[in-house]
Formats: sequence, structure tokens, C-alpha cells
Amino acid sequence: MTADPVGGEFTRMLNVTLEALRTVNPAADADGAEAVPPVGEAAEGQVRAELAPDGRLRSLWVEPRLMRLGSEELTEHIVTAVNAAIDTLRDRAGAAPQLGDLSQLREQVEQVRDTAVPRLGAFLQALTEAQERAARGGAR
Repeated sequence: MTADPVGGEFTRMLNVTLEALRTVNPAADADGAEAVPPVGEAAEGQVRAELAPDGRLRSLWVEPRLMRLGSEELTEHIVTAVNAAIDTLRDRAGAAPQLGDLSQLREQVEQVRDTAVPRLGAFLQALTEAQERAARGGAR
């Protein structure tokens, strides 16, 4: 079978589309790795809050030496760190339009690339061969 410029171009276009989907929706890579979570800090990094992609508090770390502080001062640092993480999340949301999870669409485009393109190539090859036979006088 000869090289298929149409199928090759179609495959190239699908690959470009897949890369665009990864760029637009980096929250979940092809390997399932998640983007860097929003993090906020307070008390010169001695309090650290990390949020999940949905905005819920994922983790909170407090330097053990800060436990000696009074509860009011300690909770102020915690609130500052959590609010800083929320600000980071909001900044990211403002920088890019909110999109749903495009991983299913990405999987479907990959499936089209992997299954439909070879079929398209075989179909075009069969058409080309039929056209060549017709040009030679209809021999089958």
C-alpha cells in the first residue's frame, strides 16, 4: 500500500487537536497527573495550605514550633494561608476560561485517530485501485 497523504494529513490534524486539548485543559494529563495545586502560605512559610481543584482544603501544614503560639495568633496564620491559596485558585480561574474535564473528548479523538484513520486509508487505497482498474479498461 502506498503512503496516504490524505490519511497522513488527517492524522496530523487530529494530533494538533489533541495537543490543543492538552493545552486548554492541563488539569489531567494523558498519564492522569494533576496540575500543580493552589497553595497559600503564611508566617514566612511556616503555615501552608493546599487546595484541591474543586477549591476544598486538601492539606494544611503547620510548623510544629508554631503550636506554642496562642490559639488566636495561630488561627490567624491558618486563615491567611487558606485565603492565599483561595486567591491563587481564583487568579488561575480568572486567567483561563472555566472548562469542564475534556479528558473524555481527548480519548474519543485519540480513538478516531487510532481506528478511523487506518480505515480511511484502506478505503482511499481501494478507491484508488478501483479507479486505476477502470482507467485500464475495467479489468477486475
